[in-house]
Amino acid sequence: MSGPAPGVLATISTVLYYACWPLIKFLQGVAFVLSPFLRIAQFVFLPITYVIHGIISILLLPLRLRLLERVETIYIYLGIAGLIGCSAGFMLFIISNVLSSSLRIDGSAEKDPPAKGRTVKSYRQARMREKGFTEPVLTSTAVKEEARERKRKQRGLLTETIIEEEDSDF
Repeated sequence: MSGPAPGVLATISTVLYYACWPLIKFLQGVAFVLSPFLRIAQFVFLPITYVIHGIISILLLPLRLRLLERVETIYIYLGIAGLIGCSAGFMLFIISNVLSSSLRIDGSAEKDPPAKGRTVKSYRQARMREKGFTEPVLTSTAVKEEARERKRKQRGLLTETIIEEEDSDF
């Protein structure tokens, strides 16, 4: 097949030109009316344009100096090393989680045994109710109890007390 005849293409382009002619003339008129405003906007935004042009030229400086070609080998090496390191770290994370959950040595498995009977806090609250106090009275021991319970709920090295021995010269 050889394609459409040259006369058909000429006819199609002529029809398209006359169909789009009113739109083209309208856009030219709008551009003529708005041209003074566009000139003023260009003048106002000229400092911003220069700053953006400077930033772009600074960012594209390595491409003009062909610095990327010089460091391409080390870039590839570090990229592959990073991918291998991330995948090895992910595999070690998965393996350690599987082993710790299967051997039940994770921190969530260590829980305090449930208290048998009444606790000091429940005993005090019951006594307060018997005496007619509706609001719990916070004594220094009650505050200390609440602090101990908060510490018991938090697990880790930060909640443990480190006892330091003092060296004496005597």
